[in-house]
This record gives sequence, C-alpha cells and structure tokens, in this order.
Amino acid sequence: MLPENETARQAVERVIACMNSGRKRRTINPLFLHGPSGTGKSRLVAELNPSIVLNAGELGTPRDDGLTLEGDAVLVAVEDVQRLANNAAETLSALIDRCKARHVQIVCTANVGPALIADLSQRLVSRLASGLVVGLEPLGAESRRHFLSQVLAHLGRSASRTVLDFLANTLPGSVRALEGAAARLERLDNLDAVKSSFTEDANAPTVERILDRVGQYFHVDPDELCSARRSREVLVPRQVSMYLARRLTSLSLMAIGERFGGRDHSTVLHACRKIEENIETDANLSRAVRELAAGLS
Repeated sequence: MLPENETARQAVERVIACMNSGRKRRTINPLFLHGPSGTGKSRLVAELNPSIVLNAGELGTPRDDGLTLEGDAVLVAVEDVQRLANNAAETLSALIDRCKARHVQIVCTANVGPALIADLSQRLVSRLASGLVVGLEPLGAESRRHFLSQVLAHLGRSASRTVLDFLANTLPGSVRALEGAAARLERLDNLDAVKSSFTEDANAPTVERILDRVGQYFHVDPDELCSARRSREVLVPRQVSMYLARRLTSLSLMAIGERFGGRDHSTVLHACRKIEENIETDANLSRAVRELAAGLS
C-alpha cells in the first residue's frame, strides 16, 4: 500500500466490506475521491465495480442515463465533478439523495475537494462532503519505485535497482506515466538503454502523450480513456488512442491493452479495425486522426 493513497485505499476497502456484508446502511456515503490527473482515482473506482458510471459533465443532458436507479444498482460512480454544469447542480443533489434513500453507494471523483470546485452551491458542497472526502497525491520517489516494481511483476518482467531508481527520480508521480514507463521497459534491459530512451527524445510518441493529446482534442480527461465508461463521448476517443498507440509505438497489442485499464488484446485489435473502417467514411474522424498523428510524430 503506497503512503500517498493509503487513506483512499482504506476508504475503498471499507466501502467494499460494507457492500459485501449485506447490510443496507452505507457507513460512508458518498465517498468523494479527489486529486490531480494520474493519481489513480479511476483505478480505485474501477475496483469498486460500479453498476453505473456517469460523467458529471453529462448530467442534466440527454446522456445522463441511469439516473432512475432502476434494476439492481448497488454502486453509482460520478466522475469529474469539476466538470458539472451550473444547471446540473440540482440533478446531482437529487441523485445523491436518491442513492442514500435507497441505500445505494455513491462515489464521486474530482481534481480538487468539493469546497474548492468553482461555482458549486453550498447545498451541493454539503451533500458531497457529507460522507467521506479523501485526497490522493502524486507519488513520491520511493512510491514510484515500488509502483514500477509492482507493474513490472504484473507484466512478468523485472528491472534492476539502478534502472528503477533512475526512473523513480526522473518520472513524475503520475500513475499513468509510470505504467507507460513499465510498458516501455519490455525492450529495455540496462541503465544506458533506459537513459537513452527516456532522455534522448522527450517528444517520441508514447501512450502517455497519446492519451494527453487525444484527451485535449476531444475534451476528455485522459484518465477516462482508461476507465470502464463506454459512452460514445469516451469510447471513440479511446479507440482513436488505441489506434494511434498501435500505429505510432512499438508496443504489442497486449501491452497496449494493459495500459488501457487492463483490457484484452482483442479489444485493442477491435478498436484499431473499427477506426480503420470509420476513417474511410467519416471525414471528421479521418481529419482528427490525421491531425493527432501529425502532432505526435
């Protein structure tokens, strides 16, 4: 357990334990996780296996399906509350109230805590903070080294202590950047090669750069591209990102899938084929892919 996210992980484990206990009453509701992009919020939300995943930016629009809480919903996740439109504050307030009344767990995420999100009413801030608010921080050097070791072990690979120390002291504390570095280590086996790869060409196409560029182009948080959300607003940019990763990097389908939330290699292959088909008939998508590829090359 990394010290920078220990409190958040403990909170998630308490939520899981409560849901598995069979008790109706939720002891932490809502759970509000906040931190900069890349600190692992979406990863923790995915571990909760939410029944419904919503983006706050879509609340109050025709795309906010799932708000009726029909069926067997046991956990609702609302991501990126900082994107909430002014006219959707009541929608989110009502959703929180409905979840609590029906003993449905709700988890919200944002880049900052409720009180620091601009233009939120005090009424909504109070609701968001009525359960437990937990912040996540970028990983420090020692945690970066430990996290890299864990990711490499999961991928069935390893690196020397000197390589890990170099990367831990060179890379930022973003979980996304560290996972990308671990994937690149598939073809790096000594410190000189690692230094060359990570310092000679800082603008070389990487999954991290692809995620950031595609996120900016389509106005989607890069973390969402690796999340479980499947709405068209996220699905198409995710497929474009996978296509570009396959085209512009030397990573295998399996390595790309791992980077995109642990997806299977067949999912990456399907995404690539889908984009290849659609750029033949969709002029806007074709232009977007060309511009993104040009900017990343």
